[in-house]
Amino acid sequence: MTETAMDTVTAVPAGLAPLDVRFVAADGSEAIYPFAHLPAPTFHADIAAAFKDHCDSGVMRTVKTAGNLYSGARRFLGFLSQLEAAPASVGDLTPEHMRQYLDYRSATTTPRSRHGWWSSACRLLRHVSPVERLRHDLRVYLSYSRAAATWEGVPDVVPAERPPLEDDPRDLRRLAFTTADGRKRLFDFTALPLPVLHPPLAAAFRSVLYVDGQAVSLSTAENNWFAVRRFLLHLASTENPPSSVSELSPEHFGSFRVHLTQTATPSSADITINQVRGVLGNVRPYEQLTAKLRHDLEHAVGAPVPASPKPPKTVPRPRKGRATLMPEGPYEPITTRAEAAATLKVHFTGEDGRQSAYDFAELPFPAFHAELASAWAQRTGPTGALRTLASANTAFGCLRRFLTFMESLAHPPKTLGELTVRHLERFRMHRLEGNQERTALHDLMEVRATLRLVVPFDVFSEDLREFLQQPGLRRGHAHQGVPGYSDREFRDLMAAARSDVVAIRDRIRKGERLLQTFRTDPGSLTQDERTMGAHLDRMDRTGFVPVARTHLRRPVLEGRAHLARQLFLGDTDLAPLMVLAAGVTGRNAETLKDLPAEHRVLDDRAVAVNLTKRRRGKSHSRETVHWETGGSDSRQLHTPGGFYLLLHQLTERSRRFSGTWRAWSIWAGTSGRKGADWEAKSASAGHVDPFAARLARVLYLSRFAERHDLTDDNGNRLEVSLNRIKTTVEVRTTKAMGGHLPSASRTNTLDVSFAHYLQGDPVVREWADEILTTAINDAESHARGLRPKVVPTAEAHRLTEAPHRSAAELGTSPETLHQALDGQLDTVASSCLDIDHSPFSAGRCDVSFLTCLRCPNALITHQHLPALLALVDELDRARQAMALDAWVREHGRTWLALTRLILPQFTDAERAEAAQAKPAALGLDLIDGPKELG
Repeated sequence: MTETAMDTVTAVPAGLAPLDVRFVAADGSEAIYPFAHLPAPTFHADIAAAFKDHCDSGVMRTVKTAGNLYSGARRFLGFLSQLEAAPASVGDLTPEHMRQYLDYRSATTTPRSRHGWWSSACRLLRHVSPVERLRHDLRVYLSYSRAAATWEGVPDVVPAERPPLEDDPRDLRRLAFTTADGRKRLFDFTALPLPVLHPPLAAAFRSVLYVDGQAVSLSTAENNWFAVRRFLLHLASTENPPSSVSELSPEHFGSFRVHLTQTATPSSADITINQVRGVLGNVRPYEQLTAKLRHDLEHAVGAPVPASPKPPKTVPRPRKGRATLMPEGPYEPITTRAEAAATLKVHFTGEDGRQSAYDFAELPFPAFHAELASAWAQRTGPTGALRTLASANTAFGCLRRFLTFMESLAHPPKTLGELTVRHLERFRMHRLEGNQERTALHDLMEVRATLRLVVPFDVFSEDLREFLQQPGLRRGHAHQGVPGYSDREFRDLMAAARSDVVAIRDRIRKGERLLQTFRTDPGSLTQDERTMGAHLDRMDRTGFVPVARTHLRRPVLEGRAHLARQLFLGDTDLAPLMVLAAGVTGRNAETLKDLPAEHRVLDDRAVAVNLTKRRRGKSHSRETVHWETGGSDSRQLHTPGGFYLLLHQLTERSRRFSGTWRAWSIWAGTSGRKGADWEAKSASAGHVDPFAARLARVLYLSRFAERHDLTDDNGNRLEVSLNRIKTTVEVRTTKAMGGHLPSASRTNTLDVSFAHYLQGDPVVREWADEILTTAINDAESHARGLRPKVVPTAEAHRLTEAPHRSAAELGTSPETLHQALDGQLDTVASSCLDIDHSPFSAGRCDVSFLTCLRCPNALITHQHLPALLALVDELDRARQAMALDAWVREHGRTWLALTRLILPQFTDAERAEAAQAKPAALGLDLIDGPKELG
């Protein structure tokens, strides 16, 4: 704790004075900080309340930290009390006061200490409540981060009497620098010591701000500026400072390094010295430096002399009569087998544009390196099967695990010629120890695929060559697709995704409306809206998101992310967008991540998009689809074309800065750990294609499900998977098409749709069971409807005793029933109650008489039983004489009707009695067509 803080901290009494603030640390220790005796009494109440609010926020955890903040408050109030025109209250403070405070007591304190005091004062002012008591320009000033408020101020919002950020033709020592994303800095050598060194150093410093005609990043420029500034300050503090650059010597660097190591690590000191060397290497004319210094600059480790800036290259636009533009740079051929075997390095460029370099020298077990590197060059070359970075990385990982296993063996093979089938089987068993059978088999298949390309192939033993060429290792291990969601789960999932996407759309449209109003009618906006409009205007023009808070008490990075979300998509927006994209299009996640920005709108009703699906092979990996757009906002999120056009609109502004050809582009920030997007973020002010470096970007789908409290049918947290969404869409489409796969399979072949999406899905199985049950019931009902009316002998007396009632039950008239019982309407083995209205043909019946046995117009009584038995004998003789398939096709249904439906209606005694009177033969020629009854 500082001495000033110690003087004002007292023991904790029973009661507190009105302007005393009690602080309780995380370890239970307490302290009281009194404000009544501090300078500037008109500020006491506000600063004490702000101090207490900051203590209660939980950010400070120790008494020492609280004491340092109290010391900062005391120093700030002392500064205010010494001003000639001191502000009367916090409402009178301005950004100019804060800039003056930054230079307070500069002669007796270091810049680092002054910056710390200034930061403490800003932190306290951010906790003034209500915040509206502060002037608007001060609130904007405080919203910026430390570096932004110190160097950048608040352009176009806070008026400040500061030098303009532009070059002064009368004084070349003032350098205005603009980065590629539009940020500006003024590097003013006139404020530095040793003016005699300013002109040559300023000209040299201007050279290092640009590389090949392109501006360096802001952090690089500032780091070089700080290094030169510290170097000049050090030279000015020496006994005999140089009077010109020609008097500079390597000894100056030696003393400068000793000075730096007193406050920094040796590595940091070396970095600062090398940055100064880089600037001096651009001094022109170079010969004015001493030979000894030039030698030091040219041979210093890690400090190459920067090349002179080159003018930007103007690329001619293609047009008629002008040759097609060629790619820049020399042609770089693919890695050949011989080169790979010699260097053990293979460079890979996939069809998706992603690149990587594979170094086999970094792998274990060197005995196999040369042959495997040669085979790998073939497998990843133009004719190889590995065409994307993801597939190449997966296969290379399998090789790494295989070589690691080989090195772990007690007696490994010394060459590929000693490799055996047993080694490969042991590798599979080793992978089974911690993985599923499918994973172990996949690793073995990848290793086999590489070994098959080893040249010469006869280096392997005959058994191993046969094993490597043997197909069908996956037999019995077919991939089972993941099941889809139930109707309720899918409905809730899509509703959650749509609600998020609607919020995203409304959020960005609101920002665009504010931006438009700021540019056309700023007078209609409030001060806070104009400040936000100025931020949005800068973001739209340059892509750079200001490093500023949107709430004074929240972290600056949180505020910056909030600003970016007003015009751009963020990382958290990807989850709902991808979920909705999979739900409305039914496409694979990989295809959706490669959605192109280029498209064609067809009559405002559909959009044509060229999709990529590399799993189908080179010849079928491209497909043009025509998606319905919906035509209105209400239908926009229910159609694939409407979703695509909305995505295109939401990312259009960000794509201007990321330069991606895909439809996806987000603002990912410029901080964080170095990773796949690091270089892209640095070059484009944080705008990146989220799937450019890798398709397997983390989408945080579990957080999406948790935020919307999505549950499955068992009440557990719903696991959100894009593959399951794809399966669900396949199932729903198949059901909508009545199970007709040729109509339902729009995104896959019939085999893939069935094996990977439909076969194992419980919804499909349940639906199929329902369909089959319904079909069987319908078939049974149909079969029962198309059967003759059989009247057993025991019920035959009712036909004559109650003819009217019996006729009504049979669906005929009493007269027709009388004719049938009299034999006037007999056919071969039944009576026809309505020959003029056949159920098998329109109008009068013209089918075979044997069809009567399956006709609802037929009436069969005991008097027809002899003919029926004779017909059974005729069909049995035909069965023995005909091929079985032909007999079943022609007489199978008649046989079943006779033996299963009709004859069982009569008793055994009745059939035995009728057999005595059955005719000798009927003749199956009756089947050829009906015979007209007299």
